[in-house]
Parts: sequence; C-alpha cells; structure tokens
Amino acid sequence: MLKRLHLKLNDQGLIDLQTWMIDSTIVRATRTSSGSGKKGGADEPADHALGRSRGGLTTKIHMLCDANGTPLRFLLSGGQASDISYAQPLLENVSIPASQRGRPRKRCRWLLADKGYDADPLCDYCDRYRMQPIIPLRSMKCRPKPGLPRLFDRPKYRQRNIIQRMFGWLKENRRIVTRFDKLAKSYAAMLSLACAMRCLRHLFSYRT
Repeated sequence: MLKRLHLKLNDQGLIDLQTWMIDSTIVRATRTSSGSGKKGGADEPADHALGRSRGGLTTKIHMLCDANGTPLRFLLSGGQASDISYAQPLLENVSIPASQRGRPRKRCRWLLADKGYDADPLCDYCDRYRMQPIIPLRSMKCRPKPGLPRLFDRPKYRQRNIIQRMFGWLKENRRIVTRFDKLAKSYAAMLSLACAMRCLRHLFSYRT
C-alpha cells in the first residue's frame, strides 16, 4: 500500500526527488514486548529490534524522507544501534516507483543529516552515486578529504527540521510512540500504516 501511495504521489509531483534527509528516533518499549524468543520466522531479526539504551528497553526507527516530509523508507533496530550503521542499508533499499517507463528513483541530489552521520563510508557512498552530503563535521578542526567538495550549505541544512517534525507527527500515534508488540514485523506494520496515513494526508491536502 505504501508503494502504491508513493507511485500516486510521484505521479502528481508531490515527492521531492532532489532533497532527502535521514535521521533516527528512539521509542520506549514496554516489558510485555520482550520475551518473544525465536518466534517470527526468518524475516524476524534475532533481537526483534529491541535493545538496551539509557532509556531502558527501546527500539530505534531509522527513517528517510523527502523535503515535503513524506516518509520514503524506514528500518528498525535496537535502541543502542548507531545511526551511521543503518545509513547505507536505508539508502540501498529506497525505491520510488515511476509512473512512466523507466527505472525507479533510488538516489537524490542532496542528502541532509546531522553530525551522527559524519563518517567516511557514507561520504564515499555519496561520492559514488553523485549525491551531495550536507552534514556538519563532528569537529571544526577536521578538514574534508579528497573527493567531491564538502560544501556545507547552512541555509539548506535548516530544512532538516522537516524530518524532526515528521517524527513528532508519527509519535502522536499511541502505537508508535510506545512499542507494545513483541515482534519487530508487527511494530513495523503499525509504522507502515502510520506512514501511509502521512502520505494520504499529503495527497488529500493537494487535491483540496
């Protein structure tokens, strides 16, 4: 359903194919969500996307969205997982279907992220696919390495609040802000439903 909505939005030009942004957020998990053992089958991660962090038992949502706040792709992990370790898998799995003949869109022109994504592997990945990363350096003493110029566009970086506002909207839903599901794929299904509602909101607001 989410892919069909992406197709509809892209057909009407409501998906920004130039500017994407990546970020993550942590949600608390209840004690009843743990203890599922080996249930879930081969598609279920071994840890059920549950981990321990400062907040206790948590799940982390890694999200990619466009400049309109449309969720494009997400992955789940334990709350203790680092953001950068899920950046490339997230970008590899995104696919925006095209209504006309042609390949689905898998790359953007600008990729916005915070300092947690300032790492050489991600920058090399962006260089390989001709994407311009707009990521602040961890330290002002660090200098960019050879490759595409690391020009930090501060006005464009301010657009990153869009994905933060999108997380705020998603967390207005009780089944998203707190995880009650034992299986990661059950929680992912609820998150997919929330993302579909977000896409429908963009679609209906355009029609009206």
